[in-house]
Amino acid sequence: MSKAAILVLEDDALIAMDIEMTLLDAGYDTVWVHTNSASALDQIAREAPGAALLDFNLGQGKVSLPVAQELKERGIPFVFLSGYSDATVSLPEGLGDRRRIAKPFQAQELVKAVGEML
Repeated sequence: MSKAAILVLEDDALIAMDIEMTLLDAGYDTVWVHTNSASALDQIAREAPGAALLDFNLGQGKVSLPVAQELKERGIPFVFLSGYSDATVSLPEGLGDRRRIAKPFQAQELVKAVGEML
């Protein structure tokens, strides 16, 4: 389907594996899975993805905003994956317009979102 790499930032290993398999099964050739912002930022510095799926809450009080800001600055499309709604967690100014996919999500919803970004 696409040669563009997809970056996935997700702290839950089972969810990350599910997302990776969903995208590979949908025909995406390269899926980079990261569990923390530091490794995702290192990946982006080495080679930029075509699009990204970012878990908003990474546990232990950490969020994916540093990665979101870097992707935004580079013009790389991304969506947030979150169990939190707009009513419970507000995104900072400049990111409030980003699409959120609510957890739990359907596989086809992820595939559609990635296809729209690319």
